[in-house]
Amino acid sequence: MMSCQITSYDVDADGQWCFLLGLYSPDNKQLNARCQLYHLVQKQAQILDAYAACFTQMPVTDNVSHKNSLIAFCQKKPEESVHKLHVMEVGNPAPGAQKHRVAVDIQMAPDAVADIPVLMQASPKYGLLFIMTKLGYFFMYECSTGALIYRQRITDQLPFVCVRNGGTDGMICINRAGQVHAVNVDADNLIKFIAGAQHIPNGTDLAFKIAARFSLAGADEMFTAKFNQSMAAGDYAGAARVARGAPGTLLRNAETIQKFKSLPVTGQGPPPPLIYFSTLLETTQLNEIESLELCRPVLAQGKINMVE
Repeated sequence: MMSCQITSYDVDADGQWCFLLGLYSPDNKQLNARCQLYHLVQKQAQILDAYAACFTQMPVTDNVSHKNSLIAFCQKKPEESVHKLHVMEVGNPAPGAQKHRVAVDIQMAPDAVADIPVLMQASPKYGLLFIMTKLGYFFMYECSTGALIYRQRITDQLPFVCVRNGGTDGMICINRAGQVHAVNVDADNLIKFIAGAQHIPNGTDLAFKIAARFSLAGADEMFTAKFNQSMAAGDYAGAARVARGAPGTLLRNAETIQKFKSLPVTGQGPPPPLIYFSTLLETTQLNEIESLELCRPVLAQGKINMVE
């Protein structure tokens, strides 16, 4: 790091990890990068060929109550020709899950194949990563899969600093000409865009997962269709998981509870209403309607102590 021009420094939210990132040019032609990742407790360091990086905390699994502690960085080793986006878990994974790790090629624009990443910010409200390149291109990636959501050139000047917009969970960056650029997510249209984008693999499934994970609007029809499909197939636990991930009371309402109560009890396994409530309670709390329905049979038997 002695020969680098330092460009960024960050510490994770838990105060366990930090990194120092810099750029250098050994031949005054090619621009290379070094990132020293350091564990503050174990006092161990690792060197990465990373051009931009950031720490973040956000859920990347269906267990939305668990925020995964992650580091994301853009790396290109000297012997490689393509930049890669890496997302790695530096904290503890969700119970029963493996440490999260994703690596994908960064798809540079056709007119900027030699471009390099220089800045990065995370948007934990939407599960996204923002990258700015030397030639002014903005990239938006989804964090759990590494899918490229959006790419657009927003400036023709070198962006040299960026910060997270705490009010919108977007990004504010300043270029060499002193221009300030604000990048924000259109929350009302993000899910629809992902579901309909031809360049995103399995866009509909990804949109459904993001909407469930971050309680975003725009996927009501997908939630309802998936719920009805699971119910028709007899996958009552799967239907309950869909209801659990749906925004607001779209599916977590009296009508849904009545559907489970009207299902036949086969004698094999727990009754459908119990499947519904127990599935919800795996990762969340019951809402008012669900709590009353669960307590109703107990109170009818006078077992008030069980409710207390």
